[in-house]
Amino acid sequence: MPIDLDKINAGKGSKLLEPRDIFTALTHKPWSRLRPEQGEVLKQWFDRRDNSDLVIKQNTGGGKTLVGLLIGRSSLNEDVGPAVYLVPDHYLIKQVMDEAPNGIAVTTDHHDERFLAGGAILVTTFEKLVNGRSAFGVRGQKPVTRLGTVIVDDAHSALAAARHQFCPTLPLDCPGFGELLALFGEDLKRQSPKTFADLKNKDYTAALRVPPKATVERAAEALQILKKYGDDDTIKPFFFGWPFVADNLALAVITFTDRGVEIKMPCPPIDMIPAFSEARRRVYLTATLADESVLVTELGAAPDTIQNPITPERASDLGDRIILAPMSINPSLSEVTIRRLDE
Repeated sequence: MPIDLDKINAGKGSKLLEPRDIFTALTHKPWSRLRPEQGEVLKQWFDRRDNSDLVIKQNTGGGKTLVGLLIGRSSLNEDVGPAVYLVPDHYLIKQVMDEAPNGIAVTTDHHDERFLAGGAILVTTFEKLVNGRSAFGVRGQKPVTRLGTVIVDDAHSALAAARHQFCPTLPLDCPGFGELLALFGEDLKRQSPKTFADLKNKDYTAALRVPPKATVERAAEALQILKKYGDDDTIKPFFFGWPFVADNLALAVITFTDRGVEIKMPCPPIDMIPAFSEARRRVYLTATLADESVLVTELGAAPDTIQNPITPERASDLGDRIILAPMSINPSLSEVTIRRLDE
């Protein structure tokens, strides 16, 4: 009987897809094995990985970073890439890079060919991807970077960042603030003469929303004022968010405060960031998010898949944590006193 040499080591060189198998195959890793809760959520994710939006809930310190990286590597092995791992701030970029085990390639450069070719996971901030001047492109502009997998670490912080980005603010010291205040002055004064006077006097408690009717009627005039500052990159709170509201100013919610004038859309236009909104897989890692439905309204997540979060089998203690530091509140307390309080 002839020997079929093609059948020898037929599986050699094939890419591993199951995240737990990927971890096992790593030669240098921080732990010899996954924690039980990590293995449980990874198995559930793999079974449901074709859902466009999934929430994974694990306690702080439960190893979410490794879970996210393994999901990213699995997706790249399945050719669902490029893949990005989004964190709330720049400090955490270094932390994720340091925690990434050998065998899971990561980069911080969005121009890195390894990332673009699906060979490495890009680690960057949520605000780097989601802003009106996104390095990954904005709808209607070219070029646009297409992503296959987006992993959002600390979904609660991502939501806060999204609200900030979708609400451009023209600061109080910008000449445009005074111009807009004059434009909507009569409408604001009719609402509350006292609060309007407080606004003009820069009272820190003052806040007034422009009536929707006035916004519609004066949208064209407001646009002429605002577009003068839209491309001024020295006004950071306004520069990065202006493209989100520029084309639909008549629908915007305009609010004057002691800090400036805030402009935001009733529903965040996340579809303006195709890299995020059109990604095949979006995975939200969280320990504290109590209501997943906010991901639908704020980030356009699919309601039918987001409502059933992935959790470890024993997940009764998931939620917020309160850290008490009595000695910071009252430095005169001694360690002995604190220990007695715990008895």
